[in-house]
Amino acid sequence: MARPTADDGAQDLLDASLALARTQLIGQLTDETSLDGRTMGTLGFNGALLAADVAARGLLGAYWWVPLIAVGLATLCCLRPALAFGPNFARPTDFGPLADEFYRTFADGPSTVGREQMLDDLSKAFANNARRFAAKQRALRAALIILAVGLSAATLLIGLD
Repeated sequence: MARPTADDGAQDLLDASLALARTQLIGQLTDETSLDGRTMGTLGFNGALLAADVAARGLLGAYWWVPLIAVGLATLCCLRPALAFGPNFARPTDFGPLADEFYRTFADGPSTVGREQMLDDLSKAFANNARRFAAKQRALRAALIILAVGLSAATLLIGLD
């Protein structure tokens, strides 16, 4: 039985790092998909609020239009990522290098060099996606805060009318 060398340990560490980087990228993309789903749900909720407000305007009195402000602002917050405004939204999802190009680039060299480059590329992809994900999170959080504060204020105004 061959004894492991220091180089074997480095290769094992590189293999583990590559597996971790792939897992983290997949997890990040799953989280982003979930966030997009929650944003779309909020947009649907805003649409229902809009329809209910317009349908009940006679019952709500003179301030029937006040909830529309909160719904409109929250909708704009939700749509901002979907419409790709700003530097964080304009970037497409980064999945790392294209497999065929990567293979052609590193096929003739030592596999360690290619695998190290793959680890670096996957780390950069994760960082690129993280900025966009954080911006989407902020947009959804802002929409929910606007809805909560705006609808509470509308409730008070309509109730006091």
